[in-house]
Amino acid sequence: MEQRWLRWGFRAEQVSAPWGDRGPADRWYVGPQETAAELLAALHAGGKHTRAIVSGTPLSTVAAPGGRFPDDGTPRPTLGWILFHVLQEYARHAGHLDIVRELTDGVTG
Repeated sequence: MEQRWLRWGFRAEQVSAPWGDRGPADRWYVGPQETAAELLAALHAGGKHTRAIVSGTPLSTVAAPGGRFPDDGTPRPTLGWILFHVLQEYARHAGHLDIVRELTDGVTG
């Protein structure tokens, strides 16, 4: 998700799978050959890349054209908007995990 919003979106870098898998209609999944260690390493590498993009960049900087956001006259979001959106996505997914945990163990809060 950070790759999609920050590398492909904000920086307009060409990435191999901007939607996370094979296209916008597909869902991300873990293949049977992937290990937890590999997934954690990829997560940490993505976080390092995100920090490199965000460090020292003003929040008012507008996303580059050519990746997620075309250069067609449509206003592109700022880094601040993108980071707030990323935070919202993480909050939603953390909430989903909390619901699953509550359904599993019956404990709320």
